[in-house]
Amino acid sequence: MRRPLLVVTGQGVARADGFNLTRRMKGTPSLAALTADVPRRYRQNLDALLEACTAGGADALAEVLRDLRTICLKERRATLRKTAHHEVFAALAAAAEKRLVAHLTTNVDGLTTTFAVRDFSAVWPAFRGRATRAEVVSALRDVIARGTGMVHVPLHGEAALMIARDDDGNETLQTVYGGPAGPGASSWVPSLEIFANAGIARVTEQLLPARLGYALLDGLLSETASPCEGLDVPARPAADLLVLGYGAEEDGIRDAYPLERRIDDLVRRGARDPRSRWSALVYRPGRFPQNTSWYEERGFTVIGYDDGELAAVVRQACAGTLPGARCVPGHANGTRVASHDTPGS
Repeated sequence: MRRPLLVVTGQGVARADGFNLTRRMKGTPSLAALTADVPRRYRQNLDALLEACTAGGADALAEVLRDLRTICLKERRATLRKTAHHEVFAALAAAAEKRLVAHLTTNVDGLTTTFAVRDFSAVWPAFRGRATRAEVVSALRDVIARGTGMVHVPLHGEAALMIARDDDGNETLQTVYGGPAGPGASSWVPSLEIFANAGIARVTEQLLPARLGYALLDGLLSETASPCEGLDVPARPAADLLVLGYGAEEDGIRDAYPLERRIDDLVRRGARDPRSRWSALVYRPGRFPQNTSWYEERGFTVIGYDDGELAAVVRQACAGTLPGARCVPGHANGTRVASHDTPGS
């Protein structure tokens, strides 16, 4: 089986298309009223802002999430203008013709899901209809076993994703863009409500997509077989890791994040496969030195991009034409690529 490609995306994808959800939400009265006491250093972290809103009670949080949903669904109507999204997922889909691509996103706006699943046939059953946990796991497992194709998981939930849990604890997911989720709609809970109440430190305990997605990340970064929440990842070369537009850094809050904890653990234990490539695509690295140094210190190759360059860099990273960090386990020797071959450069 060929080495899989594990891709983790953050808000940098949306921002490449001019959509900054954190800024938009900070402009809403509902969120502003509940986050005035959030320390200044955390006010650019949407996850921290949503978690802070839970202190205002269920009704106040619901109002914040309604505003977020309205913003995101309105933005979704403009997908024809989102060329960065389209080109990024075109590159990932091309890579998926030859190997397994697992795309995990912390974006909560739903745009990456729309492009990945609707336009480029990534597998995430909850986008196309109601899906039980067993149905989601089965569909993802089939792609993993095949060794080619793309799976997609919105790690922290998203604006239109709803979750219902019956008396026996069985969970069902559905993406709802308008109207109620169906019969018994009152039993459906917004995935972002679960995420906000759990907080980032407990998200893998409380939120089904997080449990599945981070278990898949664990399984793919190891070369041994793993049950992975029922996903049954077979033994194969450890995945190459490509992180793009994701703001990891040492700022006092990120160490609670599941991705950062896992990367730190692998590096500390010397458990990383030295043959795998770890690359991080960072917007203007010189402007965000903390973000850049975090990756470099953990053995990533940091590849900078500027406005209009993201898709070209992703295509090159998927094709293996950019340097990737291959390091001896336990020794961080990350490097930085200051420039790259984009059209016209």
